[in-house]
Amino acid sequence: MAVVASFGLAPALADNARDFLNDAIKGDNSEIMLGRMGKRRAATPAARSFSQTLVADHTRARAEAVGLAAHLHMRPPRHADKAAMDERDRLRRLDGWSFDREFARYMVEDHQKDIASFQKQADAGRGPTSALARRQLPTLHKHLDLAMRLNDRFARYAQRQP
Repeated sequence: MAVVASFGLAPALADNARDFLNDAIKGDNSEIMLGRMGKRRAATPAARSFSQTLVADHTRARAEAVGLAAHLHMRPPRHADKAAMDERDRLRRLDGWSFDREFARYMVEDHQKDIASFQKQADAGRGPTSALARRQLPTLHKHLDLAMRLNDRFARYAQRQP
């Protein structure tokens, strides 16, 4: 009941806010996991730099989200989401430009989904989770822009190959 009081919402809406926060933390865990993989395995300096940015920014975002979870008496998830685990398995089978191209492609797709989810939460006006979503949206947009530039670069390179 403390969560309902904190949010001033009906229980169903409070659960949605908690679900959003749970998913946001899983998303951060996922980006950190894949970013670390990219730092180790990416072939190009641009992909390694992007990977480093992902790890740094999502580590900060995760810390903020975990702090809010603690305030709401929630246990934060420690694992990545299933889609990221599947992508990790795909990336393990790739190397060189193939790795970088798939990594960038996935990050575009993933950040588009994240932005849609965070925007919906920001617009919902659900107290602290909406505020968190609003604060983190600019970073997600930055990541999408970086991923799209990488994706375009790798696609142009792939077209030039015989």
